[in-house]
Amino acid sequence: MKNYLTASISASAVQHNLQELRKKINPGVQLCPVVKDNCYGHGLNLLYPTLAKHADGFIVASPSEALEIRSYGYTGFILCLLSAYFDETDIQEELIRQGVTQTVMSKAALETVAAAAKRCQKTAPIHLKIDSGMGRLGVAAAQATNLFSLIEKTPHIQLTGAYTHFASSDDPDTTYMHQQLNTFLDVLPKNNPLTRHAANTSALIHHPDTHLDLVRPGLSVYGCHYAEHLRSKINLRPCMSVYAQIIAIKKMPSGSFSGYGRTHQYPRDSRVAVVPIGYGDGYFRSLSNQAVVHIHGKPAAVCGRVSMDQMTVDITDHPQINIGDPVEIISAHATAPNSVENLAKLAHTIPYEITCHMGRNLHHKLVD
Repeated sequence: MKNYLTASISASAVQHNLQELRKKINPGVQLCPVVKDNCYGHGLNLLYPTLAKHADGFIVASPSEALEIRSYGYTGFILCLLSAYFDETDIQEELIRQGVTQTVMSKAALETVAAAAKRCQKTAPIHLKIDSGMGRLGVAAAQATNLFSLIEKTPHIQLTGAYTHFASSDDPDTTYMHQQLNTFLDVLPKNNPLTRHAANTSALIHHPDTHLDLVRPGLSVYGCHYAEHLRSKINLRPCMSVYAQIIAIKKMPSGSFSGYGRTHQYPRDSRVAVVPIGYGDGYFRSLSNQAVVHIHGKPAAVCGRVSMDQMTVDITDHPQINIGDPVEIISAHATAPNSVENLAKLAHTIPYEITCHMGRNLHHKLVD
């Protein structure tokens, strides 16, 4: 962690986003945010109190994330998307003792969870994941009926839910998404009142027929949009802004260069600030020579290639800027040129990658 790189996190923005998402879902549907990868880089430890107060449960990727939430005193529903690996028997048993619902998607996984539950002398709650067309994890839909039957016969196991994951719910053409939904619903047992879930953010916002019993919003919880055509459908507030400080100011004569590869040549005598953030901290190298930061509310262009732990910005037109001044790397205003979404566009990537990479070296602090 680098204390001179600060991510300011707004809990009130997250609360607002959860309330807006709640307005979109059908009555009686559970709202369970996805908090994997440290809340997509925003800080689970900081946002836990707000999330626990305004959500109906948590969706995590790893056992360690589930156990972290339990360590905060949370006793409600937690679904772990990736169960402990087969040789991690101690972790598997701890998940069962802590009442974490685990994902099962194969006979081997079922046997592993059942054996751990037997050792703990407990019954393990599970959800079955069905691959309805994502082509990733999950039991194939054609094989799901057999696995449902095997689960019914397996002691120490309680099947409480089933889910699938959409491959393209953000696509304006919803044909494939609805094919997936129908495939999923067709293989569910008719005599078992399972908690059924499929909807991620895009489906939640735009397709109420996909809500079923539970929805799993991800990046929208933290105020970012992935699908531009859905922006007008919901009012979200980004919850993170990122700051660094100027550590040096240099005078660069006309015709001189900055950075590896001499990719930026100054067309005039220039004043340049050195900022201690780079691709090792999650600020993408592909932002070189095209992104801007803000200093005292004024834009300053990134000039030259972004290095591992520093970059240069042109402050020629801002003579009042000094060493030690704060530099806004990421803005919490969605329309700012240095917002998460706009930086993602410049880097030819997705907002998820921007926030997840930014989360690692920064000192996170709650601002409200």
